[in-house]
Amino acid sequence: MKKEELFEALSDIDEKKIKDAREYKRSKITGMQRWIALVAVAAVILATISVIPLFSKRQTDPFGTAYPGSLKTVLASYPAPIGAGMTSEEFSETPDYWNSVISLRDKYMTTAGYPGKMAPYYSAITKQLLSEGDENTVCSPLNTYIAFAMLAEVSEGNTRKQILDMLGAENITDLRREVKRIWESNYVDAPYLKSLLANSLWLNDKYKYNEKTLNTLAENYYASSFMGTPGTEDMNKALRDWTNANTGNLLTEYTENMELDPSTVLDILSTIYFKASWEDNFYKSANTEETFHGTRGDTTATMMHKSTVTAFYETEQFTAIGLDLFGSGTMYFYLPREGVNVNELASSEEVFSLTRDKNLAEGSLSAVNISLPKFRVSQQTDLIPVLEALGITDVLDPELADFTPITERPGELYVNSANHAALVEVDEEGVTGAAYTEIAITEGAMLTTREVDFTLDRPFMFVVTGGDGAVLFTGMVKNIE
Repeated sequence: MKKEELFEALSDIDEKKIKDAREYKRSKITGMQRWIALVAVAAVILATISVIPLFSKRQTDPFGTAYPGSLKTVLASYPAPIGAGMTSEEFSETPDYWNSVISLRDKYMTTAGYPGKMAPYYSAITKQLLSEGDENTVCSPLNTYIAFAMLAEVSEGNTRKQILDMLGAENITDLRREVKRIWESNYVDAPYLKSLLANSLWLNDKYKYNEKTLNTLAENYYASSFMGTPGTEDMNKALRDWTNANTGNLLTEYTENMELDPSTVLDILSTIYFKASWEDNFYKSANTEETFHGTRGDTTATMMHKSTVTAFYETEQFTAIGLDLFGSGTMYFYLPREGVNVNELASSEEVFSLTRDKNLAEGSLSAVNISLPKFRVSQQTDLIPVLEALGITDVLDPELADFTPITERPGELYVNSANHAALVEVDEEGVTGAAYTEIAITEGAMLTTREVDFTLDRPFMFVVTGGDGAVLFTGMVKNIE
């Protein structure tokens, strides 16, 4: 669609809808109204994807990050921000808030079936990444899924098969199609919702790379490419700057020492930054200071309170509720039954069944008095033991690893490091999250209503889903620091 045609289409909006949009801001908004209000956003997003070329050769990215001239840089073009420079309130007064052909709900529905298909992977990676000690833990299953899918793209033979088996994919073509659709379904850059996914490749300029593979990663994974000399300060700083920019500068404690080994042939990076508001906010005026009974002893926590009518779920292992996020998915909270260790929930099939099909747990509509601690949890994890535990062993052995789709090289290649870092913060306004996964390939050797109380004053588990049900983050809060 040409730019002129896009603007002409946007000008054809029904005047009544514009009037309704203004009334919408002044009224209490129902869930259905919200979805109607998001219709325009999807249209602009999809139109932008079709208008902008896939690649644009420039030295700054959408965040304004400048990269040194010593790097050969090809940056993937992302959809333009919706309502750039506006607040959510300002944006709700514009015609663009209502203009559309397809609602965001329809957009999410394009991948609604994938979370169920990916459930075995979600369960497997969560069990591996959420530690069994006393520490708070957090990870992004979706972020690791995309990073491992990129690793599958640059591998071949049994090396690729092991990765596909772990991801539950029949073949690379199906995986490629699913990741592209998941990326497009979960990428939203609007005043009321940030769900930003990004991928990049960091290449050694001593080697020649298969352009077909690079193009596949660019077109289906929106992966930017940076080529230079690994180990130099220019490339290391660019690596840190790119990661920080794409994770909202929330993981700087983990990226401050991020650098490429001089023997690096290819470094794969995948990130996610997420910021969403509750459908119905908590209010600071209702906050109290209460005791949280953690695994390391009692501490004082700021507890947020509100009462709402929502589904309340009960199983033999836990009770649970879900709080909806505006324009996105849901944040689920799981409180283990007395006598059940919170660590047991990491391997519970019912935890993820609830995120896919709320009817699988005997949920009943209840007036729930919620007491939720404000918290911030972050974690960095070495993925090498995780890969081994999940059957990904060939990539770690230079004699077995097959990375011929990306480069023909004189030496043997293998994965010598893989790391995942994630953060989730919850407060009165909503949820903020960020994560990155880095994989380095180097050259070398080896419905009834009742009233219940739901007080999260002891260790609990949480899951954050996107609008299509994709598991964006999951974690355990065992102590309030």
